[in-house]
Amino acid sequence: MKKTLLVLLLWLVTIPTLAQPKIENGEMVKIIELEKFSNSLALEMGLTIVKLAKSRNQHIGIEISRLNQTIFLSIDDSLPMDKHNWLRRKANVAKQFEESSLSVKNDLKEGNMTLEKTFGLDEKDFLAKGGSIPIFVKGVGMVATITVSGLHDEEDHKIIIDALQGKYF
Repeated sequence: MKKTLLVLLLWLVTIPTLAQPKIENGEMVKIIELEKFSNSLALEMGLTIVKLAKSRNQHIGIEISRLNQTIFLSIDDSLPMDKHNWLRRKANVAKQFEESSLSVKNDLKEGNMTLEKTFGLDEKDFLAKGGSIPIFVKGVGMVATITVSGLHDEEDHKIIIDALQGKYF
């Protein structure tokens, strides 16, 4: 009982940290907020990221999903066959906490917490590494996730921002 109560208290203390809005001007982007979102826009965003990765000679996998429906998927031929699993696990973290998987990774590290012990989330399905950012529509809420894998996790996060910031948000 005491352990359950402690976990609940830790979770309650963590909620404000995990629910902070996006921060720009040199600080980490935790969410992408748009006026509208469509499958066509997802395709355009995905291709923009792929184009940037190719120009940098970076090999990535990218998935954009409307929560449980994949609407864009591209995995570089040089990546291992399990890359889709990395994309899924990172996206699950962004969906669960409604902020970037990199931000969750940092919050867990700062709070000396883990997904499994603190939140009961199985690491087979959740991976707190950078590279997944939830997409919100103003006045609607979270509608999608955009996830990259294949680079160092902070670079996975950064390539999304580098490719999309200024044009889409």
